[in-house]
Amino acid sequence: MNQAIVLNCEKLVFGYDSLKKAAAGLVMPFDFELSAGEVVALLGENGCGKSTFLKTICGLVEAVSGRIVLEGRGLEEIPVRERAKLVSLTRMGAVVCDRMKVRDYVSLGRMPYAGLFDGRSAEDERIIDESIALLDLVSFTDRWMTELSDGERSRVYLAEAIAQQVKVLLLDEPNAFLDIPRSRRLFEMLRNLAKKMQMGVIVSTHSVEYAEKYCDRIMVIANGQMRVAKAQCARDEGLLDWTNP
Repeated sequence: MNQAIVLNCEKLVFGYDSLKKAAAGLVMPFDFELSAGEVVALLGENGCGKSTFLKTICGLVEAVSGRIVLEGRGLEEIPVRERAKLVSLTRMGAVVCDRMKVRDYVSLGRMPYAGLFDGRSAEDERIIDESIALLDLVSFTDRWMTELSDGERSRVYLAEAIAQQVKVLLLDEPNAFLDIPRSRRLFEMLRNLAKKMQMGVIVSTHSVEYAEKYCDRIMVIANGQMRVAKAQCARDEGLLDWTNP
């Protein structure tokens, strides 16, 4: 059975171009669909536009042209608060408040659902508890965020995004500060979470081997173009030629 489409990019052009002219850094028009339960790796050299693409999808950067559709609605039609229930961009290197504990940080994921005075319902608390349990964080919910290792903090960031209950999860280089075993576990976790939560996941990474092993498809930004292929076919189709010396 076909999975639901949670994200569409239609003739999308993105990049920083205030004059709306052809310029270096723009990625030419492309179409892309992301399905629920799918993990797509986003690859490319530094400065190619990976972070800009992720910011464009969630509305932090305006697209140069084309259209972004979340669950059948144009991004521009969706109020910011409601958009936060559909898509989340998670940066693993985010600055954390010195005096914030793990549970407090995970609970931030419920902010789009909070009332006028940021009150949390029993349903909010249940979802926070489930997100903490899902990422195996129960044993240190009362620890300060600044006391955690990079691997532990990465799980907290993911738990916060899971608590947000989005349909599209965007991750910007989540394993940049992780060693090999923790990177492997992170990608295994992403694959399992996508299936369990029926989210579409796009993960920006420099880890080609993990992209090929754990992701469903690979997207590559190179020479101002976006190319996409199934992970097992990407190398044969030339998407990874840029990695060769």
